[in-house]
Amino acid sequence: MTVLKPTAQPLYQQVKQHLVHRVLTGEWKPGQLLPSEFKLADEYGLSQGTVRKAIEDMASEGLVTRQAGKGTFVTTHDGDYHPFRFHRFYSDQGERIAKDEAVLVSSSPAKADTRIAKGLDIRKGTAGCKTVRIRQLHAEPALVETFFLIDSICPGARDFLEQENPKSVYLFMERHYNLLITKVLEQLRARSATEQEAELLNLEPGTPVLEVERIAYSLGGEAVEWRTIVGATDHIHYRNELG
Repeated sequence: MTVLKPTAQPLYQQVKQHLVHRVLTGEWKPGQLLPSEFKLADEYGLSQGTVRKAIEDMASEGLVTRQAGKGTFVTTHDGDYHPFRFHRFYSDQGERIAKDEAVLVSSSPAKADTRIAKGLDIRKGTAGCKTVRIRQLHAEPALVETFFLIDSICPGARDFLEQENPKSVYLFMERHYNLLITKVLEQLRARSATEQEAELLNLEPGTPVLEVERIAYSLGGEAVEWRTIVGATDHIHYRNELG
């Protein structure tokens, strides 16, 4: 039996924290079926209602996925937990700009500059891998995405990225490093396209573009990826649903 230490927290929150810890330590991997509520209740010596509340909290945060008649699974970027759920750029016809293959422009060793270091809360100069890709829509360039992965968190990422050029970087991080992206923080700003962006997007230098700067967080709350996504807004837009 797993015994929880007495705290001021409600029991279901203690159970939730313990279950999340077991996911983080790899006891249950993404896509794996959790023991039934009955078995977990027996293991913790608590009521099924307490365990159910803990799992419902985890499900509401996207940490687990409940499937009727099958059970509760650790969330994965496959299946119900879609790898593109954080992609908010759409064409004016309503098509999400992420479903087509990404074109790899470059992937090279890099040091975190001031902006990246601040976003990821790491030291300036931290070693990593910086990758530039083009997102296409109907075989035409639509977005330029640039992302930075930290070597100590994602060792060998450059080689993997060059070999696979995965459609979803988050699915790639899950499969290779057991990192499940559960939250992103985004900041938007309008600016002019750089020369490189203009060339990649077939724009005139200085064309107005929208830039999204994103920090992706793993299940444990650690910032693990810095990214910018840039696109002209003459035929695409950023869309978010609230409430």
